Amino acid sequence: MSKIAVIGSGSWGIALAEHIAREGHDVIIWSFTEEEKNDININRKTVYIPELTINERIHCSNSLEEVVKNAEIILHVTPSKFTRNVFNQYKEFVGNKPVILCSKGFDAENLQTLNNIFEEELPGIRLGVLSGPSFAIEVVNKIPTAIILASKDDELLAEVSKILSSETMRIYKSHDVLGVEIGGALKNIIAFCCGIVAELGLGTNASSAIITRGLAEIARLGVKNGSIKRHILWFIRARRFNSNMFK
Repeated sequence: MSKIAVIGSGSWGIALAEHIAREGHDVIIWSFTEEEKNDININRKTVYIPELTINERIHCSNSLEEVVKNAEIILHVTPSKFTRNVFNQYKEFVGNKPVILCSKGFDAENLQTLNNIFEEELPGIRLGVLSGPSFAIEVVNKIPTAIILASKDDELLAEVSKILSSETMRIYKSHDVLGVEIGGALKNIIAFCCGIVAELGLGTNASSAIITRGLAEIARLGVKNGSIKRHILWFIRARRFNSNMFK
């Protein structure tokens, strides 16, 4: 049994915490607000997934120091725009613990990947990136999910994938951190465009064109920056586009 920190109490953070707790691990979540903390600890509820009764192995705290110091592995799940600020508040407590970046996006000021932010703020950090086609509610409802964990640290890949793997979650391991980040961050742009095409009634041909050309553009961007093409393409699935188009 391990103790896992989840930095962020939104829907994806809660879903990951619930999944890990069901596998027999203790989880401590960091939340920004006292109200969210009390809702989780006392009512075993969250506004983000109201139908969920939160597992008793999950505890919530407003103290980043408490959350990080008492964990063996850290999952960072805040919105991308808060990534640098929140990480700077707990980086002094990380030590040699693996940090898994579960947020998607880029730094709004300089378009850095979030992985680059972590490495810039804490050189030598043991870092991984978790991303893929995964809706929080489906993870909570134990619907089969495949996701990719990327890191240049083989020990981290083995340790974290063992904790996350279950009968309903398949973890694929990769060394292509950049490809996983770019694929995860950019796929929804194409999905939104497909949603617009659907709303305008432009048909399947137009949607297919958006998907295929969007795929090509994302792949070119990734390869240009040193990624491996196949790892970017892994993210762009018809299921993901269809789910976003018709929500």
